[in-house]
Amino acid sequence: MPYPQLTWSTRKQLTRLGSALRGGVRPELEAVYQRIFDRDIERLGIGNDFYPVSSAANYSLMYLVSRLLQNFKFRQIVELGAGQTTLLIDAFKKKTIFDGSATTIEHDKNWKDFIQERVGHELKLVPLSSSHYVGGYDLTSLEISSKIDFLLIDGPPASGTGYLSRHSALPFVEQLNENGFVVVIDDAERRGESELAKRIADILHSKHIDFRVGDVLAAKRQTVFASGVFESAAFF
Repeated sequence: MPYPQLTWSTRKQLTRLGSALRGGVRPELEAVYQRIFDRDIERLGIGNDFYPVSSAANYSLMYLVSRLLQNFKFRQIVELGAGQTTLLIDAFKKKTIFDGSATTIEHDKNWKDFIQERVGHELKLVPLSSSHYVGGYDLTSLEISSKIDFLLIDGPPASGTGYLSRHSALPFVEQLNENGFVVVIDDAERRGESELAKRIADILHSKHIDFRVGDVLAAKRQTVFASGVFESAAFF
């Protein structure tokens, strides 16, 4: 045991801190992104009923999604993992700031139904696979009819033997809009998500696609791939 003299709770907190330090996150900036997010939501007249705490989207992710939706006209958003960002996308859609299509993928039926009652766009229930990427989405029966402008990867849960579960998002890279796209990987400070970012970069290089990469650092790390008309998103 790495911390034999400490309680289980303290050991868990220290393990998270160690992971955060290795991933290069900056928790002290969380309050900065919260202030920016709160300011923008108030200015846009959107009720601030969000809870970016615990395992939900943190404030830097909420800031990033909000800024992307304010600055760009996305036609097709695909979101992996339902939650606070799903509610945020819906709020922008109800204000007609975002007028494209959105599809959210979720594996937990109860959670899917809970969020679906609160948003206008479709949530698709997609089971997890026990093969290939352990705990990843089973996308064999899922179809996205149009090219993807904005791909948000924040699901499924990734831990333990399933730390590569979010690599199940890789087929969506083949559906990115060749005229421009944004890909956001949440929790990019973690090993699995960091490796996913490298794999996405390799695929884009193999396709000879020009793109930029940026990171947003707070309590968590978001890695951003941006191309074409959305290239400036890498600098948000």
